[in-house]
Amino acid sequence: DILFNNAGIVPFGTVLETSVESWQDVFATNVHGIFYMCRAALPHMLGRGRGVIINNASDVAVVGAQRSAAYSATKGAVAQLTRSMALDHARQGIRINAVCPGETYVPRWNSRSDDMPDYLRQIGEGLPMGRVADPEEIARAVLFLASDDSSFMTGQLLVVDGGHTAGGTSERFP
Repeated sequence: DILFNNAGIVPFGTVLETSVESWQDVFATNVHGIFYMCRAALPHMLGRGRGVIINNASDVAVVGAQRSAAYSATKGAVAQLTRSMALDHARQGIRINAVCPGETYVPRWNSRSDDMPDYLRQIGEGLPMGRVADPEEIARAVLFLASDDSSFMTGQLLVVDGGHTAGGTSERFP
């Protein structure tokens, strides 16, 4: 009864630096993938009269980022798709929300040590909390949205970004 849409790609660049092919690829993965997965899951959830859909958006769904035109556009689309679907299916017992992670360590970086690229360390130091997120912190937010603890939430964007969208600034991309 739970769908977590978590696929995504992150091309860097301005509109002028982004090829048409890259633009189409990022929309195909980040937006169309969610659309197709929801179309497949919703009939089953509707048949049961309940369900939870959690979409992975991003903090750039609510605040812009330099050199992130295509990615930011897709995550804004995910946010609006989440809200619209939530309104469409709230009375049918289906809750639809999004988690909006900020900068997060990925598995290939095993620790907060010299393994991490300098730019991620610098980004973390520029955030109000002074670091980027651990994947487990984002996972706990997703688990909250999947649980009955969030039973009266739908159409919401749960931002988990160390204070970035509260006004904390950081050079997001090199």
